[in-house]
Amino acid sequence: MNARGATGIASAPRIRTNFLAMMAWQVGNYLVPLATFPYLTRVLGAEHFGVLGYAMAIATYGMLVTEWGFFLSGPKAVVERREQPEALNELIWSTMIAKGCLCVIAFTVLLVVAHFDHKLASVYPVVLAAWLLVVGNVFTLNWLLQGLERFSVFATVALAGRFAALPLTFIFVHHSGDVAFAAGIQGAAAVVTGVFSLIAARRLGVLRRPCASALSVWQRVRESTDMFVSSASASLFGVTNLVILASMTTPYQVGIYTAADKLKTVANMVPAQINTVCYPRIAALFSAQPRSAARLTVIGAVATVLTTLAGLIVIACVSAPLTTLVLGAGYAGSASLLKLLCLATVFGNLAYFLGLQVLVPFGSTRTRSLLMLLAGVLNVVLAIVLTPRFGAEGAAASLVAAEAVLLAVYLVMILTKPSLRHHFTQLLNR
Repeated sequence: MNARGATGIASAPRIRTNFLAMMAWQVGNYLVPLATFPYLTRVLGAEHFGVLGYAMAIATYGMLVTEWGFFLSGPKAVVERREQPEALNELIWSTMIAKGCLCVIAFTVLLVVAHFDHKLASVYPVVLAAWLLVVGNVFTLNWLLQGLERFSVFATVALAGRFAALPLTFIFVHHSGDVAFAAGIQGAAAVVTGVFSLIAARRLGVLRRPCASALSVWQRVRESTDMFVSSASASLFGVTNLVILASMTTPYQVGIYTAADKLKTVANMVPAQINTVCYPRIAALFSAQPRSAARLTVIGAVATVLTTLAGLIVIACVSAPLTTLVLGAGYAGSASLLKLLCLATVFGNLAYFLGLQVLVPFGSTRTRSLLMLLAGVLNVVLAIVLTPRFGAEGAAASLVAAEAVLLAVYLVMILTKPSLRHHFTQLLNR
């Protein structure tokens, strides 16, 4: 199979087809949690569900380090190497090796922290089970399939891993003491997804014999550092709030926040996939067809805002009965949290879209990373101030404020910087 056939760029998939494939993945991706989520909230109870949320937050930090921004830099690098099979193969292997090294480093840090942090040590078995998520992330090639615009393949791979682990929750989790099993099952699904992605890459003809050097591995890390800073900053908007809640409040507060956040993620399915699908296509069009790239950016931004607002309106109307129906009577506090978290997505989704699709192509990657870091720090400071007094609602309110500030700064940059402004005003010229 030649490089052109292997990467599938002879006729690039249409944005609509890619979007539908990613929506199928996203819907399926949440069918499993929706099938197990109400079961877990009731079987584990709010307190132990909070322990599960805390363990998953720690694993998310591990994935953040292991990922190192490759999910953002990787698709762009794949686009640049589509016609170079040898270079593409080296990119795949060097990225996986880099992620493996980062996984080892992250796990070593976890061991050290657990030695000194008694709260973490008390739930260490659950955290260790959840760490399978990090292991699976090392060899999950979603960034490769996105860069190749093989979204249908990506969706199939991800769904296969998810559904393979579906029955295990009902088989092994029966009471609050089984929280470690619940975490391990979610981690096992990630490992299965990683294996399937390797098989898919092999069948596409892009994954060949191992080919990487220490220099190429280091190059992957160095190239993705700015993206890592921005993604690490993004964690300051969500995962960190869970850790702050766990440190300053009760497991119940963590439990209702985690439950509301999961429901918010379901409501946010459509806008999240708009960004994912547009990114590689805008990157491919940016230099050769800047007007088309600008048009797609505008379409994507408008679609992101409209779908996010639609989700917020629906949630605002049904939050109370929805939380009672899905979570159970013990999660009454999640209803108001759900509204606040969905409001945060209105600002956050557009800010993330503009930062990735506008600032990054114009060489403002470092500026974007710095602004996200500052906004993330603002969120943390506000959460530390508000959480002791207002609990989970204080953590959610701090998120809303930080996302709104970040969006405002991005909009000011686009309006005041000539090159960014021209990117959009060129559409007014015939």
